[in-house]
Amino acid sequence: MIKLTPIIKRALTLIKPNMNISLGGGSNVANLANALAAKPDLNLTICTPSELTRSLCESLGITVADSNKIKHLDLAFDGCDSLDINLNALKSNGGIHLFEKINAELADRYIILAPLQRVTKLLNPEVPLTLEIVAAARATVLRQIEKLNLKSSIRMANDIAGYARTPLGNLLVDCYSSDWSNISEINSVISQQNGVIATSFFENLVTLGLTFDENGKVHEFRKED
Repeated sequence: MIKLTPIIKRALTLIKPNMNISLGGGSNVANLANALAAKPDLNLTICTPSELTRSLCESLGITVADSNKIKHLDLAFDGCDSLDINLNALKSNGGIHLFEKINAELADRYIILAPLQRVTKLLNPEVPLTLEIVAAARATVLRQIEKLNLKSSIRMANDIAGYARTPLGNLLVDCYSSDWSNISEINSVISQQNGVIATSFFENLVTLGLTFDENGKVHEFRKED
């Protein structure tokens, strides 16, 4: 029997029969997928931007729809690496922010599931702003990053002696700052650089943050808060 944590119980209250839902990445979304596998009567259409979540869903007997054929999502659930009090997020570690952002933009409500300690007044400077870039633009993008007084590194793969690659075969560049007080302006400039496909900064996309403290108690953050 699946043990439902308070945050998963709260997430389930948002899900109604016949909805179109996106399940992103992270352990909390994985727990939600496990819970949904036990509720086939909801008749949900489920898609995901994550290869790992797709594999999990399929192992649980959940049919995963082709995201390219879905034009509207009622809800999109995701994790994050850092969330500020204005519900702007950094989703950097997974390296699939391009696809996660597409689903976020398709959704009526984009909901983050995360530990409470990831919510801070400003985004955590230990979490990078990650860029997906085409390899041919590496030199020019790195030069632009340097002009913005950011430190950067091209992400290396963990399993081979080479660069990490996105599902589209692009490079990931991690950018660091001493603080992210002006991340919106930085992101705007970098996003216009030729060769930058997407960034991991999610601005004005999150509508609800469902977080949990060390005791499992759920704390909610909404746009109107």
